[in-house]
Amino acid sequence: MNYFISQEIFNWYNLSSTQNYNGENIKECYDYLNHAESLIVDFKDKFHVQDAIRNLKVVVDKRIKQIERVYDFKSYFPKQHILETYKELGIVKGFVIKKLFTIRNDIEHNELDYSDVEQCHDLLDTVWYFLKSTDEMVYTANTGIEVAEDDDIEDEEPWVGIDIDSPKMKDVEIRGKVNKDFLSKESFENAIEIENVEIKEVDEERIYFTGNIVLTNNTKILIAKKIFINRTPN
Repeated sequence: MNYFISQEIFNWYNLSSTQNYNGENIKECYDYLNHAESLIVDFKDKFHVQDAIRNLKVVVDKRIKQIERVYDFKSYFPKQHILETYKELGIVKGFVIKKLFTIRNDIEHNELDYSDVEQCHDLLDTVWYFLKSTDEMVYTANTGIEVAEDDDIEDEEPWVGIDIDSPKMKDVEIRGKVNKDFLSKESFENAIEIENVEIKEVDEERIYFTGNIVLTNNTKILIAKKIFINRTPN
């Protein structure tokens, strides 16, 4: 029998997490970024600026490939531009980076005579922030997390654990010690569905349960935001 719980658990406090090393080389992106910066700093003519733009585009492309190798976020919205997906997930504000893409494409395909050094500096800063905000999630991925309503949990307070088979999230297990009315047999607004549920009574008020979260796009986004993106230190 399937049960339902409130997605409010994704607003609970992080108690602990487990991590998996992803094996991605984050230094490679910075090599291209540093080269782009040197072209801007040693600016001599428009060709330096245009080469810097090309290198910044390479940086973003490489980082997106790294993120997708680990998480496959594109599969959440296969018909949507990847930067729009990242914006929805809260990874990046895509407007400025999309502007970089447009400028680079105009240089390559429309013979844009581009020489705006000041704007190139702004784009350099934006790409630097993009790397810094995604370094940790590329280098390691959380594969498990425990949360509770209170950050100073005591034994009698509810807690929930979520364990993921891999960052690409094909199977997500959920477990926890909660009050008996925490699980509902009926669906409700903002509910998460759980299948393969097993329940063990702990005492008169509480139960211990295990199951698997039914993965919809909405639940995958909630899990990704909580576990992969907005993660907090242990």
